[in-house]
Amino acid sequence: MPHRSTVVKTGNGPVTAIAVLMVGLMAVGMVFLVLGGALYLNEQPSDQRALSSLPARSIQATDRSAAN
Repeated sequence: MPHRSTVVKTGNGPVTAIAVLMVGLMAVGMVFLVLGGALYLNEQPSDQRALSSLPARSIQATDRSAAN
């Protein structure tokens, strides 16, 4: 009884596998670029994020009014 391989012979060589891998990696890279760009554009300005607590905002408002 001849041994049957469990690997399906598709006729595609290693070049096809590398091409499919590269296309998949580029697709993943594009998803990360889109999501990263969306997060970057929705980011708050640094002074509001750093001074998010109420005392910090009130001190900043006091400093601004004293400067005027």
